[in-house]
Amino acid sequence: MANRIKGITVEIGGDTTKLQTALKGVNTEIRNTQSQLRDVEKLLKLDPGNTELLAQRHQLLGQAVSETKEKLETLKTAAEQANTALANGEISQEQYDALQREIIETENALRNLEQQANQSATAVQKIAASREKLQALGDNISSVGKKFLPVTGAVVGLGTAAVKTAADFDSAMSQVAAVSGATGADLEALRDKAREMGSKTKFSASEAAEAMNYMAMAGWKTSDISGRLTGRGSC
Repeated sequence: MANRIKGITVEIGGDTTKLQTALKGVNTEIRNTQSQLRDVEKLLKLDPGNTELLAQRHQLLGQAVSETKEKLETLKTAAEQANTALANGEISQEQYDALQREIIETENALRNLEQQANQSATAVQKIAASREKLQALGDNISSVGKKFLPVTGAVVGLGTAAVKTAADFDSAMSQVAAVSGATGADLEALRDKAREMGSKTKFSASEAAEAMNYMAMAGWKTSDISGRLTGRGSC
């Protein structure tokens, strides 16, 4: 907060200036980045699997981490100089303590942003893995004349065969339920679709369930997965 550091000066690069002036630029950048992050987060609540929004969030979190580190470095430079200023009576104990609180708050903000950035990186990596997995599955069924499109497009078709074992199938569908959040009639419809694919093509129903799992990880809604498996989804 500006009132915490009011009256404190800092020397940076040979120039002495008020600390709040030295931080003006980076504080503006932080506010702009946070505003964009809030906008992205709002949209992600409506479309949590949108890969473009997830990528923007990851980039903005990286910017926020960098900007907050820059602010913290300036504050710590000021804190080093504040020790001498306090001893010389140039600032009060109240000002010195307020500066320390500003540093603590910024450190906490940085830790929180770094944690969010790490979580975002994990999510982006999962999406990349999903894209690669879907492409591999698409290549596997190219012999029957159908391929998966990239994650951002629709799945035109998926070949599956008879169920290998009931245990494998149940395990695969449990993963689908966990990732997609499907329950009740929605989950049963996906189970029926996987069995249908298993009875009509050369791949197993468990493999169909695995494909459903990756679709869910890629952000597709439960209501879309069944249609996209049979080529009814929009491109």
